[in-house]
Amino acid sequence: MKTAIIALATATLLAGAVQAQEIHKDGMTGPEVAAWLQKAGYKAELTKDSSGDPMINSAADGHDFKIYFYDCSEAKRCKALQFSAGFDLKEPLKLEKANEWNRKNRYLKVYLDDEGDPYVQYDVNVNAGRTLAGLDDDFGVWTGMIGDFTTFIDW
Repeated sequence: MKTAIIALATATLLAGAVQAQEIHKDGMTGPEVAAWLQKAGYKAELTKDSSGDPMINSAADGHDFKIYFYDCSEAKRCKALQFSAGFDLKEPLKLEKANEWNRKNRYLKVYLDDEGDPYVQYDVNVNAGRTLAGLDDDFGVWTGMIGDFTTFIDW
C-alpha cells in the first residue's frame, strides 16, 4: 500500500512537471501565440513584420496593441515577445511626464516618438523553462499596466 501511494505521488509530480513545460525550449511560433490569445478570448490577427518575423495585432480593454517576435529561428520559433502600444495624442506628452512614469513603474516602459506621442513596451522571454501560466501572468501585468498608463496620460 505504501509503495502504491509513493508511486501515485511520484506519477502526479511527474505529470505536473510535464504540464509545467508547456512552452517549447526554443520559444513560440506566431500561430502558437495567436492560439494562446484566442483561447483567452482576445483577437489575434497574425501577420508579419518587415523582417518576415511573425507579428500579431490584438486589443485588450479597448486598447489596440501589437506583439512583436524576437530572437527567431529559421523555423520562426521565437525566444522573446514584445507587447507594444502607441497613443496618438492631441498634445505631445512632455518628456518629464514620460520620465516620471518610467521612474515609478518597473515593467511597462514608455518612450516618445518624434511628435511626442507615447509608445509603451513590455518584453517577455518565452524560452527555456517558461510555461503558459507564466505567460498568462506576464499578459496580466501588460493589460493591467496599459490601463494604468492610459489613466496616467488622461487617454
